[in-house]
Order: sequence, then C-alpha cells, then structure tokens
Amino acid sequence: MRFAQALFILLLLGSIHTNLVAQFAPIALTGFNQDVIAEGGPNSLVTTTSRLDAAASNKIMYNNAFRTFAALGGGGLPDNGTITSGIDIYQLANYTGNNALFVYRNETQTISLATPSVLGRIRIVAFSTEGNSLLNISLNFSDATSTPYLTNYSIADWFTGTTNIVVQGFGRCDRNAAPPYNAEGYTTNPRFYYIDIPLNCTDRAKQLQSVTFNNVSTTGGAAPFPNAVIMAISGVAFSQNISPVITPSDCSGPNGSIALTVTGSSSPYSYAWNTTPAQTGATATGLAPGTYSCTITDAAGCPATYTGTVTLNNNAAITATANPTAVCPGMPVTLTATATTGILTSFTWMPGNLTGATITVNPTATGPYTVTATNSLGCTASTTVNITVNSTPAAPTVNGTAVCPGGTATLQVQSPQAGFVYRWYDAATGGTLLNTGTSYTVTNAQVAATYYVEAENTSGCISASRTAVSILLNVVPAAPTALGATVCTGTNATVTITNPQAGYTYNWYDAATAGNLLGSSTSYTISNVTVPVTVYVAAVNTTSCNSATRTAVTASVLQQLATPVVTLTTTTFTSLTFSWVAVPGATGYQVTTNGGTSYQLPSSGANGTTHTISGLVGNTTVILQVRAIKNAPCETSNLSASVTGTTLSSKEIFVPNVFTPNGDGKNDKLLVYGNYVSTIRFQVFNQWGQLVFVSENMSTGWDGYFKGQLSPIGVYAYTLKVVLQDGTIVNKKGAVNLIR
Repeated sequence: MRFAQALFILLLLGSIHTNLVAQFAPIALTGFNQDVIAEGGPNSLVTTTSRLDAAASNKIMYNNAFRTFAALGGGGLPDNGTITSGIDIYQLANYTGNNALFVYRNETQTISLATPSVLGRIRIVAFSTEGNSLLNISLNFSDATSTPYLTNYSIADWFTGTTNIVVQGFGRCDRNAAPPYNAEGYTTNPRFYYIDIPLNCTDRAKQLQSVTFNNVSTTGGAAPFPNAVIMAISGVAFSQNISPVITPSDCSGPNGSIALTVTGSSSPYSYAWNTTPAQTGATATGLAPGTYSCTITDAAGCPATYTGTVTLNNNAAITATANPTAVCPGMPVTLTATATTGILTSFTWMPGNLTGATITVNPTATGPYTVTATNSLGCTASTTVNITVNSTPAAPTVNGTAVCPGGTATLQVQSPQAGFVYRWYDAATGGTLLNTGTSYTVTNAQVAATYYVEAENTSGCISASRTAVSILLNVVPAAPTALGATVCTGTNATVTITNPQAGYTYNWYDAATAGNLLGSSTSYTISNVTVPVTVYVAAVNTTSCNSATRTAVTASVLQQLATPVVTLTTTTFTSLTFSWVAVPGATGYQVTTNGGTSYQLPSSGANGTTHTISGLVGNTTVILQVRAIKNAPCETSNLSASVTGTTLSSKEIFVPNVFTPNGDGKNDKLLVYGNYVSTIRFQVFNQWGQLVFVSENMSTGWDGYFKGQLSPIGVYAYTLKVVLQDGTIVNKKGAVNLIR
C-alpha cells in the first residue's frame, strides 16, 4: 500500500555559535514520482514502480528488510529511512510509496515542502544514473517569487562521485519478479550526494515553498538518460544574535576592547571593524576611548552593523624618587618618575619647569620637587619628592711607610671620625676605588707607589680633596749561593753558603716558598740521607728584607751500579771466554772465580767487558762472577749470578748456543769445535724451517748472512753430523741465539 510521506518537524534548537557548523535537519516533502526502493517481499518488481537506469541495467535500491528477505550478500538502506552524515540528518520518503523524484534529460520537475519554511541554507540529497547530469535549480517562495540558484550543476553518477558524499555502499539489485536479484556495489556503491545551497540575503527572509529541477544534460548513454534522482532535502533555519562585551580603555592603553559573540544558523561569520588599522576578528582590541562600528557578514554574504562605545578608566598613578636623596651643595641629583599604573608619556617637574621622566638637578638648598604626568588618552597623575643638602668633611690625615719588596704595607687614617667612610684610590681624582675603610693594606708590594684617601661624612658628603700617601721599598738582598753535597746512603750531608755577607742572616727551608724553617746559619746538615734531598736558603739583610727567591741546594745520594749480566760465549779445549753487557755509569769491572774471596781485572782490561781464562786442560770447570765499580765503595754493584763453563774433552764436539755477528771481531761466526774430527756436515735453519747455512769444513762458520742479507735476531735450529777419526758417528741437534 502506498501512502503519503510522513511530516518531519524541523528541529531548530536555538542559535548556533559562530564558530560551529549548523546542523541540517530533514524537511518533509511532497511530489515524489517514483518508488525505487524495494522494502520487502514478495519481490523487487512488485515493491517498486521503476528502474533507476537503462533497461539493460534494470537496477533499483533495497533496504535492510529486503536484503534479509532476499538473502542478499550485503548493503541495504536503513529500514526507517533516516540517514545521519556527521552532525546532519536526512530522511528518505516512506519506502511503501513514491520515494524519489526522477528528472530525465530535457525534463523539468518540482518538489514541494509539506510546510513552507524560512530557511538560511538547504542541502538536496541526489544522484545521477547512466552518467553525470547537469541541473539548473531554482527556489520558489510563497510570495510567488522564484530565484535561480544553480546553473549547469553537475550531479555525479551514483557509482563515480568522490565529493559531497552523504552515504555509500548500500548496494543495488535487479528489478525482477523473482530471484536472483544480483545485488552489487556494496560496500562502496551506490552513493548519495548533497547539493549545498545557501540562500541569499533576500530569500532567507521568505518562506521556501518548492524546488524546481531542470535536467539540461545534452549527452548520455541513451535518451532519456542521464536521469537526475532527488531523494531528500534537509535545511537550517535562519537566525542571528549579536552579544557584545565592552572593556574600557585604562591609562595603560589604548587597551579597550569590544568582543562580539554572534550566534545563529548562518555561520561562519566575518568581521570588519572601522579601526585603524582595520581589524577582522570577532574581538577588536587595543582601542582608545571612542565609538566603533563593525560590519558582520555571514556565510551567505549578508551584512549587519554593530556600533559600541569604549570609555576611559583614568587609573593613572606615579611615584618619584631622588638619587641620592641627600647631597652636598651643588652635587647632581637624578630625579626619576615611574608610572606605577598606566602608560604616561609626558612628565613636567617644578620648580624649573623641566620635562622628562628622568632629569638631573643641582640643588643648593633643601626642598621639594613635584612632577605631573599625562598621556594622549587624557590620563593625569602627580607626586612630590624631597631633597636634603648637607655639608662636606675635611680631608683625612695619613702617614706613609716603607716595606721590603713583596712585603705587606698598611696605611692608616689618623684619628678617624666615627660614622665616616674612608675610600682609597689610585689617583688624586677619578681613578679606581681600591678599598673602603680606615686603613688600606697593600700585599706583595713590588714598586714604590702613592695612594689617595678621601672622607665621606654621615650625611654622604665627600671631602673636597684626597690625601696623598706613599709606600717606599727597602733594598732587597740578592739570593745567596751555596754548595750541595753527594754522599753514600745513610750518611749525613752538609750544604754551605759561599761568601756569606756580614750582618746577613741565612734561613734554611724545606720548600721554595713558604714551608718550614729548618735553621738559621751559614750551613745546614741533613741527617741520614737515603734519597736526594733539596733544601732552600734565603738571605735576610739588616732591614729584614728577604732575597726575592730562595736558592735550591741538593744533597744527592750515590747510587749502586746495576748488576752485570754474564754469559759464556766461547768454549775450547784449553780456554773459556765470558762476556757481559756494559753497565751504565761504571768506570771499570772486577771478576772473581772464588765467590768474591778475591778479585782481579778482566783479561780485556779494567774497562773491558770480556774475560778469558786460558791454559786449562780438557773437561775443566770454572765458575765466574763479575761486579761493576765506580768512585765510591757504595756505588759498587752486587756480584753477578754465577756462570759455569767447562772446557771440551778430547772427543767432545761443541757448538756455542749464542754468537754475535756485529763485526767487532769477537764471536762473529758460529763454528763447530772439536779435535778428534774426521768430517762434518753442519746445517742451520730459521724459524720457518728454511735452510740458511750449510758447511762441511770446521774452519768455515756461519756469519749470520742469508742470501746477502744479515739475518734477524732470534733463535735458529741446527743439525750436525760428525765422523770422528776412529770412525764413530756423532749426530747432534740444538738451537743457537743470534744476538748483536
């Protein structure tokens, strides 16, 4: 059964703030000419009156109830026809009656409001089928006037539009008498779009009665398509209210303001104030006292004028100060006026009619000064400050003094006055302030100097001149010369002044500066010296001046020489040769073969570093130790470790374990030794197993060279095959150190 669309009441809940978007509410309509939404059984053909597009497509829309009835996969319009988009609400006509207005190509259709209404803005829910439609839209009013609003407005196809979307993804299906209905489009198609029409300033005061649509499309898939389809209209009633809040300007201004709160359905609003410079916000600020107007323009471009007056709050207040408040006659005084409330720009002082927030005066007598301040807003304030003029004190009396260079000198005011302030300077006028007080102390005085002192009385007046006071320097003795001492550890050392001066005192200290006084004499004895000790001596003359520096005098300790390191370097059948590395600082060496019972010089001389013992028989063992010597007995080194050597026996084969190919003529070659040898084969290998030397002649030894290059320091392996004269074969392996 078909029945008329229900009447929806347009809910306008008062005015809406200018910064918010108005809510569109449904408008009840009459004049729909087609039913295009299947709302239930028995099929989509019976429950609709027309397809939406060409016969080849044969599509209509369906609600959730039909989707459930026909077991479709998805989509579906709300069963109650209410569509919410953001804060806006749209209402479709009842699904059991006509619920769409078709406007084919070259066709004009009109839809009417069930109840004519005063509106500021409307939104038309529509779409097009078989491509985009071009619409001319006019609004018709109850006073019989009509206004064209849109020309050649393109309404998008229900499957292609991307802007002004109201709802989408509700699907479409075939208009058939029986299934299948072939639902499609969900979840993104089809789509409803809104056409937004703000009414002009004249029309929004009238009652809107109907809307006329003219489809002026000239092309399309097939005539009469494309088809513009109108589904619903929502609107916002026109309202506007202006509420001002006026803040007076005070003396800190101009700082008055007028804040406008504009509410209504035609937001957003723009503002144009008649201020200089022009302001365009809802609030005009920085206003001086006066009358101002603002033109308020709403979203439709309609103007309204507001006028308001800003008053003056005269709250000006000032304070005045004198710096200083008490002076000597003719001294300058700085007078300063400060606005404590408000911004004041003009200041006048009396007496003298002087202008400025800060001025300087030179009063000769005690009296008041009054300042009056104003500004361009008409604010005014005044206050008074008093100045006292006092008398000046006499210049102070001070005696000079003399000190040693680097000493401390104190200059003292004679008979200082109670309550007076005394200041010390480095110049008779101006200069740098050095100290404040009845005395001035100069530490570490290095040059003669003159200082100047002035007096200031309890009234703040300063003496007319400064008193000059001098510090003189006494003669400083030269730093003394002294002889140090070098002793064996644990003995006493005496250090002595050379050429002491008559009448001078010589003070000995344990530090170059400050420190402890050790004694006063021309010499000083340091007990039990085990490490180097340095003391410091200063000369003091008859004026008690100390030498500028102290002379450092050192008692040194003789150091025991390092212990020699001895090695057995050569062994023969009749001799043994020992050697050692030279000990730094040694003046000679001594050797012993009896553990230190007796000593002798090395065979290579007193300063030599080798010792050969000859004339031995085969298989004779000798134990050798060496010590290094210097000037004092306490410098003699400890005995070296014992080194044992044994001469070769008659059939013994000997290969040294170290040789030194350094070209000094001693142990420069690695040789095989023996006296019962018929033949040999001697081979030497480096650490990588590479053969670096081979010899079959006992007189031919390795000089440390391999392929023309001197081999590096290190350990080398050797193999030796010896055939003795009795035919016995001896095989040996070992290692030898190449050192330099």
